[in-house]
Amino acid sequence: MTDPPDWQDWQRRWDRQQSNYLPQREHTMSLMLDIVEKTTGPIPRLLDLGCGPGSLLTRAARRFPGSDLVGVDLDPFLLEIAQNVVRNRSVFLQADFCQDGWDLQLGPRRFDAVCSASVIHYLHRRQLGPLMETLARRLRPGGVLIIADTFRLGPQNRPRLDQLAVDLRRHLWDGDCDAGTETWTQWWESARAEPAFDELFRQREQAVAGLADHEDELTLDLVTAALEQAGFSEVATVDQTADHHLIAAVG
Repeated sequence: MTDPPDWQDWQRRWDRQQSNYLPQREHTMSLMLDIVEKTTGPIPRLLDLGCGPGSLLTRAARRFPGSDLVGVDLDPFLLEIAQNVVRNRSVFLQADFCQDGWDLQLGPRRFDAVCSASVIHYLHRRQLGPLMETLARRLRPGGVLIIADTFRLGPQNRPRLDQLAVDLRRHLWDGDCDAGTETWTQWWESARAEPAFDELFRQREQAVAGLADHEDELTLDLVTAALEQAGFSEVATVDQTADHHLIAAVG
């Protein structure tokens, strides 16, 4: 009989390899939760869209005892890590939030805040508007959507500044990994080689089989326009490094 996986260690390893590519990641997550607390209070109803292995919700559970936390992701393997780390503090749902009606699983829930980190940039341009409209409906009046992600400044409208921002990002974030730290590829290879995860990876392959290849590179202007068109009353970048933005939108 094999020992059960050390779920917390898998999440820690995920966090370490992610920090190779986003060295300000911990600061960004802390700032996202600062915004949640300042706009909703100490017991928020919080949805993490594209929650992955639960990095943000693990920190939210420590910071907001008694809060209502919900994580949504398409990947059953990453959700399994999140469920086993956060355990009874959160509700986790598997859903493709680019499909119509994905939020029906949430029932009548409305949230004080929605957070999404390093997810929205994967969307196609045509998927951006419908998702923002759904999130706007799921927020209570005055609720806040917080997006932390990399969006180009706009190679057509701001060619020199756009390239400068890309160059700065590559200089700051795309360097070599620290010695002994896993890369993204190594983390996934290690997980796939773990026999205890065989069934989860079969489920994962089915879940992601229908995803189309990434075609669009979203710009800050496109994201801002989609939020405004979805009905958010105020939209602003509240923190930025190169072309990595922390956007807050008030419902």
